[in-house]
Amino acid sequence: MLTPEIVARLLIIGLTGGALLALNAMAVSLIYSTVRTLNLAHGDLFALATVVTTSLVKVLALGPDRPLPILVGGLVLTLAATAAVAGLVSGGIERAAFRPFRGRSRLAPLAATLGISFMLYQGGIVWRYLLPNWIPGEHRSVPGIPEFPRDSIPEVLPTTTLATVFGAPLVAKDLFVVAAAVGIGLALAWMLARTRSGRAIRACAEHPEAAQILGIDPTVMVNRAFVLGGVLAGLAAFLHAAYYTAPYGTYGAASGLIAFAAALLGGIGNPLGALAAGLLIGVARAFSDYLLSPATTSMLIQLLLIALVLLRAAPESRATLERDALTTDVGAVTDRRWLWVGLLALALAAPLALGGPAMVGLTSLLLYMALALGFNVLLGMAGLLDLGYAVGFGLGGYIAATLADLTGGRLEFIVVGALAATGAGAFGGLSGWLTLRLRGDYLALVTLALSQVVRGALVLIAGPEGLSAVAAPRVAGLALTTPSARYFLALGVVVILVVLSLRLRRSRTGRAWLALSVDPTAAEASGVALTRYKSLAFVFSSAVAGFTGALYAMSFTYIDADAIDFRVSTLVLAMVVLGGAGSVRGAVLGAGLIALYDRVLIPWLGDTLSRFQPGGGAFGSALDVRGLSYLMFGFLLYITVWFRARGPSSSP
Repeated sequence: MLTPEIVARLLIIGLTGGALLALNAMAVSLIYSTVRTLNLAHGDLFALATVVTTSLVKVLALGPDRPLPILVGGLVLTLAATAAVAGLVSGGIERAAFRPFRGRSRLAPLAATLGISFMLYQGGIVWRYLLPNWIPGEHRSVPGIPEFPRDSIPEVLPTTTLATVFGAPLVAKDLFVVAAAVGIGLALAWMLARTRSGRAIRACAEHPEAAQILGIDPTVMVNRAFVLGGVLAGLAAFLHAAYYTAPYGTYGAASGLIAFAAALLGGIGNPLGALAAGLLIGVARAFSDYLLSPATTSMLIQLLLIALVLLRAAPESRATLERDALTTDVGAVTDRRWLWVGLLALALAAPLALGGPAMVGLTSLLLYMALALGFNVLLGMAGLLDLGYAVGFGLGGYIAATLADLTGGRLEFIVVGALAATGAGAFGGLSGWLTLRLRGDYLALVTLALSQVVRGALVLIAGPEGLSAVAAPRVAGLALTTPSARYFLALGVVVILVVLSLRLRRSRTGRAWLALSVDPTAAEASGVALTRYKSLAFVFSSAVAGFTGALYAMSFTYIDADAIDFRVSTLVLAMVVLGGAGSVRGAVLGAGLIALYDRVLIPWLGDTLSRFQPGGGAFGSALDVRGLSYLMFGFLLYITVWFRARGPSSSP
């Protein structure tokens, strides 16, 4: 029951949380207005900046027991350092992930900032080993030990109760955070409207070509907007860490979606609108958390973001004139049958050469190949970037696990796989219908938000632990209980998908997808049904992912919500881009290279280098190659995107 005291408490909680959200929303709004492409590394930048604040507070030994001049001076120094670090990193993101691809690719910055997001995440992991309370020899995979610094810090903001509102205390730090956000929002609005740099940034955001004619350098102004956005993220990080006395607890590209929702709601490029929207969402989130649950609140905010994008995003009307530089020229395809014969022979001989223990790892590699082949149709042929691709994989796994439980594992795998593919394909059709007029970053954003909604729903329905003890797949009445049998089943699925992909590439449907990826307006004018073929691309790729998910669940006997994590989608994206989006053999080879890198090379390097690593070193396992997996994967994704989008088109 909502009493006046509870309402007052929720309002205070919502306004303070909304104020912190508003600062991030201002940063996202400012940056997005200049490049019109989402920076997926912003969430990790903010999270890492909160770690900078808490670490500096600990190093300077700040707390309520310190003399006021020393406390204030230390906080000012911490604030300046956090803002400076965040501003410099944000400016570096612009130089690394946006400037090199300007005029070349609209998809490359999204993929590149995903790679940088992983690298920033790794930065937080390494940071933990520099803290005084790190225990030499602790292993980051031990259950219960967090990967990021989670240490609390003393209260450094005033905690005096200023007033009582219907029985709810209004603490000084609550008022301080809200007042700081309002003051920063007003200052930013004044700066953009009154200063020379502010007007130049706005001019480049509204019409870069006209601004350049007037003597404004868009490159300089865009970088300045990124730096300013990073400073805002640093201010938000300082206030968050000081208010909650701990770093931010959520990391990854998905963590920035709420800030973007507030930026959209308030109007892109409008700092006061972002401020108002952030406060509004903060209050709504506080009431939803109390009346429903935090998990439900997160899903509702993602649905709000989807609705805002669908309502506010303008249709893609500008023709791209050519396929995005991140994808391969499918028209230049030349078949090399000897390569396929060689790969098949190698796959058939692998069990004899490597033995039974290697079958589990090889089966996992084949499943990655199947996922990459499905995603290659969507990105490589149709030119659609789906950051929620893993939804189909997870749905297929959950459907297969449920059917196996209901029927006692008596259904043939082909039936289970078909039903899983149908369910996942239906979701793909829904995604295609919802995003009918969206392309580029808006399409990626909506699919990422949808994946968060589905993941949250599955956790609520099946629990965070997922479903286990899934029955083995049955073929012709025989249960495939051995690793070798499951390996050959996965190999058969991959072979069928390769043949189907090669035929699709030359079919009428494949040519229609290619036309849509080059110029959807011209394709539609030529008689290509935009709705039908775009939805069909989503249905097909999701159905492949669903079938693969069913095979995964029945081969490894479990499925959980981690199968829908956006990092799975990112991993498959890296595989397809590495091999050349649009190339069938590239998808297979890219999946094989990354899977071998992750499952073979990294463990081997880790075991080899560990022999030369002194025990109890200052950095501990931060120097262990296995402990740097996020850094290596992020760098691999970034460098692959860089070469694919900037270099000459690779032949499929």
